[in-house]
Amino acid sequence: MQHGIILDDKWALARLLGNNNTTKYTEDNPNLVTLESHCFRRAEFVTFANRVGLLDKKKSNDCCDLNTAQKYQYEDLLPRIRPNTNSSQPPPPPAPSNLWVIKDAMSNGAGGIWIVDESNVHDFLTYDEDDTVNTQQSSSTTSILHPTHRYIAQRYAWPPTLYHGRKCHVRVYALITSDGKAYVHGKAFLHVANELFSNGEDNTDDKKEESSGDENDKKMKFEPSVHITNCCANSHDLHKFAGEICVDLKTVPPSSSDDDGEKLKNGNSETELPLGDYFPSISASVAELAKSFGPFIKGGEANGGFEYLGLDFVLSSIESDEEDGCRKPVSYLLEVNAPPSQDTATGLPHAEALHDEVISDLLRMWVLPKVLGTSKEKKEPRDCGGWNCVYTPTDVGKEEESESSKDNLIVPSKAAIINRIRWALFEKRALKEEESLERKSTSTSPMELSKETCLASQENTGECEWSRRFDQDAFVSFARSQFHYFSYSSTPEDNTVFFESSGGSQVPHIVSNAVMASMSNRDRSVVGSTQQKEARKALLALLTNHDCQDMISTNELVAVMGMNASSLLDLLARKMRNIISKGDEIIISSENHLANVTPWLSLATATGATVKWWTVTASKDERNESCILSDLVTERTRVVAVSHVSNVLGMERDIPAICKLVHHVTNGKGQVVVDGVAAAPHLLSSETITLGKPDWYVVSLHKLFGPHLGCLVGNQQSMLQLNCTDEVEQDNSLSNDDLCKSWEPGTMNYEACSGAIALKEYFDLITSKSLEMSSRQTSNQITAESSDYHSRINTDTPPISHKNIARVCIQRVENRLLDHLLGYLQTCVHVRIIQDAGQMKVNIDNKDCSIQQDNTDLQRIPIVCFVHEKINSQTIVDHCRKNGVICRSGKFLSTSRLWNELGIERNVEVVRFSLAHYNTLDELNTSIRVLEMIDGWS
Repeated sequence: MQHGIILDDKWALARLLGNNNTTKYTEDNPNLVTLESHCFRRAEFVTFANRVGLLDKKKSNDCCDLNTAQKYQYEDLLPRIRPNTNSSQPPPPPAPSNLWVIKDAMSNGAGGIWIVDESNVHDFLTYDEDDTVNTQQSSSTTSILHPTHRYIAQRYAWPPTLYHGRKCHVRVYALITSDGKAYVHGKAFLHVANELFSNGEDNTDDKKEESSGDENDKKMKFEPSVHITNCCANSHDLHKFAGEICVDLKTVPPSSSDDDGEKLKNGNSETELPLGDYFPSISASVAELAKSFGPFIKGGEANGGFEYLGLDFVLSSIESDEEDGCRKPVSYLLEVNAPPSQDTATGLPHAEALHDEVISDLLRMWVLPKVLGTSKEKKEPRDCGGWNCVYTPTDVGKEEESESSKDNLIVPSKAAIINRIRWALFEKRALKEEESLERKSTSTSPMELSKETCLASQENTGECEWSRRFDQDAFVSFARSQFHYFSYSSTPEDNTVFFESSGGSQVPHIVSNAVMASMSNRDRSVVGSTQQKEARKALLALLTNHDCQDMISTNELVAVMGMNASSLLDLLARKMRNIISKGDEIIISSENHLANVTPWLSLATATGATVKWWTVTASKDERNESCILSDLVTERTRVVAVSHVSNVLGMERDIPAICKLVHHVTNGKGQVVVDGVAAAPHLLSSETITLGKPDWYVVSLHKLFGPHLGCLVGNQQSMLQLNCTDEVEQDNSLSNDDLCKSWEPGTMNYEACSGAIALKEYFDLITSKSLEMSSRQTSNQITAESSDYHSRINTDTPPISHKNIARVCIQRVENRLLDHLLGYLQTCVHVRIIQDAGQMKVNIDNKDCSIQQDNTDLQRIPIVCFVHEKINSQTIVDHCRKNGVICRSGKFLSTSRLWNELGIERNVEVVRFSLAHYNTLDELNTSIRVLEMIDGWS
């Protein structure tokens, strides 16, 4: 099957069949039971533990009162074989309140499995996390869990049905075919643990008699040989290993007077153990498995695909509605092996014979008819052998194509890619739902949740008016028509996929034509100086989304230009030497481009200021490093240098909240310097400058679809302050033009200024075109959406210009591209996406500021960096470029601190795909196919 490997993923199984209401035992499907399951990574273990109450000291995990007179007994497969007497069996012990099985989703066999309750949960925490929950019980400075692995937690299946007093599970063989059907074979194996079962609290007479007086029940409570039933975990001890016990899932238990019954009571592994009363529950789980995973393994019809599965079920029982008081046998699905091992653990004749029967029946039922072309009729295969069909999709008749239409079936390799993307989108929705639930349980008000749920529902169901009416493909097609790169490709080499916009974007011909026109009519004293002034106005309007005349009349903001962003930040830092003194503090974000780091380190060295680091992950240096900005800002803070969006992580930062915090704590003396180079092409900076009010915001136009030119927008009063020196007093009467002269020494690049003016015209053009392509109602919808930003910052703000429509259109198009790319990469098992860990917070809750703590509506822009654990990044880039996909590898002038915080070795480079609104889904699919061509990629 296409992407059938997902069936082997414990994480996916927990997502689709894990039920957080403990069971799915309903009237509609009375035979289906599932285990409550949770998915998390190492850093999220504390969240999981808090959610289920493992860290709640008030809760007790005693399964029963040891002093009670009530007698409990676990059900055993051998004594339960239809006794002649009608005497009732004592009930099993009550379920432990909080007993869990933690599994490493990336491990197989007996490794990576732990039994956890309140008494040992602190072994999975570090000292720092123990401090967080106000305890000091960790057994080590590091957790048992690996920091980069994925984990699932399953509630312990209770009560376990035993075999000779030992825990066991059944290995069931199943089949899912390309027509969506599911089958279960009637033969199976029973695997048994080596040690007698005990959960450390048992009060059964059998355990007291069979356990030695020196045995420590508490130790045995977490002993793997008690709980883990895999052959690989028990076959080393031949004296205790029960071997592979053959099981017949279609036969009910015999009477104890039968010869077979006596053999089974004696534990004869060559005699098939009848477990037919568990078959309905097993069948229900396999049917649910096929139904749930069906959308993610489509596309195998062209080659008659199938998935051969080995399913592990733990046997249990639940209370029955029957009057006889007997408990109902049920089976909990623990995990799926796709495919299962083709070898038996013992090699004994009876085990090999059972295995051969299963494989032979599979060949006769599905493989040979498909290979020989003898299975053309639309009906059940005639020779199913021991295979029993337990699930048939309701639309299976529609999916069985006629011979004449089989040529139209999707290519299996393409189907695999689509299935991976489909799964990644499902996973993304699941993560959003989890985040929503976490916010609901902590601080989100019911009103906010209602609005959030409504918006999510609209987007998911396609009911949102804007989602239905905005034609993204038409918008992208028009945008591409404005670029020489996409419009005038004359050779196949020219028609390449361009995913390196963060290094320098393509340029619309309206901009390049303006540059050429300026070069064709050079008049420095008149035309040149005019273009310089007009360029400042155009860039100020573009970056603030306000009309030029309105902005100039307020005299609040001033735009100055330079060679690039790096040179402007260096100039800014040198001008600040007059206002920074020893003992002052400079805070630098570790995710910054070096252009917004080096000047401030030089300034600190020259003035004796203290440097602090705002980190992307938690830091051990609590005084000068923190991922919580409010921990760093003090009255002595004078500069806070941050990125609006990192050119590696691609995550937007909450600039309005940062400015509010810094300006409040420093009483207006601290200045926020924002590097907006990576953000501007995607967010257009918009209200970030006018409402967020950073003191300085810098962009580079060659990454914003323009010429090589830098632009720094600053507060007019801050510029006047920096313009004065010991010899020159502050002159508040200076005009903006005179003020700019001190920031723009020498002759400006007038041709680039012409291009900057035309750049604003390009965004005006795509705004007009988007309005033209949409109805009046749709444009109102876009305007309302873009205006929503105001409600998060201020209530009395001016109306938003229609230019913001371009920003919304760009974000819609880019979000689709980003979801598609991340969706694919998340399914690649050897790929690590370099992304924000979610720990970097403004967190101003402990400061006296009237602003929400952390904005949850921040954007993830389409800058995606990744590494492959087996393939060098430059090798990937060389392969992509050779096959027409332009991308880049490197460290992208990031700090060594960022690499350390992300756990990346210093000599490792990352691959970067940086997209823009002119890229298409077809280009992404082309790049995915190119990646799949690399030897060792999958």
